[in-house]
Amino acid sequence: MNKSLIYITYQSFPAHTANSLQTMTHLNYFANENLDVKLIFPLRNKESSSNITELSKFYKINSNIEIHGTIHPLPFKKIQRLEKYMYIVSHYLWSYFTVERYYRKNKNSFFFTRSEWVFYFLSKKKMNVIYECHQLSKNKKHLIKKSLSNKNSKVVYLTKEMSDELKGVNNENSYIIPSGFDENIFKIIPEIKKEKKIIYSGSMLRFGKSRGLEKIIEYFQDPFFENFKLLIVSNDLSKVQFENKFNCNVDSPNIEYIEKIDSLYLAKLINSCSVGLLINNKSEHAERFTSPLKYFEYIACGLKVLSTNSVAHNELPFQENIYYFDLNNFEEFKYSITGLFDSSESFNQNVDDYSMSSRINKIIDIYK
Repeated sequence: MNKSLIYITYQSFPAHTANSLQTMTHLNYFANENLDVKLIFPLRNKESSSNITELSKFYKINSNIEIHGTIHPLPFKKIQRLEKYMYIVSHYLWSYFTVERYYRKNKNSFFFTRSEWVFYFLSKKKMNVIYECHQLSKNKKHLIKKSLSNKNSKVVYLTKEMSDELKGVNNENSYIIPSGFDENIFKIIPEIKKEKKIIYSGSMLRFGKSRGLEKIIEYFQDPFFENFKLLIVSNDLSKVQFENKFNCNVDSPNIEYIEKIDSLYLAKLINSCSVGLLINNKSEHAERFTSPLKYFEYIACGLKVLSTNSVAHNELPFQENIYYFDLNNFEEFKYSITGLFDSSESFNQNVDDYSMSSRINKIIDIYK
């Protein structure tokens, strides 16, 4: 296999978002496979930086990864009005000019992207490119269909539901690979004892809408839960922002709200808990197309999982380890909690197939 891999993405770094963390984890694991890895992204806001020292400190990334932050003289994040349309225009233009700038010097390289426009323009140049598709829209479906006319273009979907939406569109170049956990961080730590605690880690919002954590907080005010503890680890909203947005009070003896911690500390917190909470809103993407990374992190640390019901969650492996509940049914939530903690069986199955190194090797095999 060619030893050069170029990851082009319309993301901003550094950032506390799950997407940016996933991208950097992928880069690390690609580099671990002895690939010459280059990241290209836009310096699209004031916080953006391509300084390798700064990024290495923020993400603990491999120092051998080559970082290129490009100029971004485009309206997104500069013009506050019509932000959705500014994003679309800026994404399109940046992708076009970035591909034009880099493809000629890297014709023998492999490309990887999470941008449908980068995928489309690289496909037009007949480059060997993989597009990792995280959500679907009418435009994305159109661009995928167009791009897959290039025999060197491939798509990785996170779920079967996502793949089924484009059934019959060059299935030979379409693959399903769910999310993968970083096994160097998320693993069972034997010396940490699991307590009567439930943890939720991740963003409080999905596409600007609540995931429903305020409802769980409301349930934990009931005397039934006085001997349980809920840990909420947020990577977006502060405690004050969360309370103001949802008009709720997080201050309770059995609730702890923790803000923006690093992955190593998060892994220790997860290991101290018995149950991981998986919760989402009712958007189509959340219902059908998500492959929640937090689920794989929970099971890697040996947790049972309490989850809202959805098609996407029903696709997850180890279904026998998931207890489902209706977010709007307090009695059902209470019953599920009781079942989880009354069960003497702990989760102790081999999860290696869902590790990041396994995921990266599956992606590399696609290039061969």
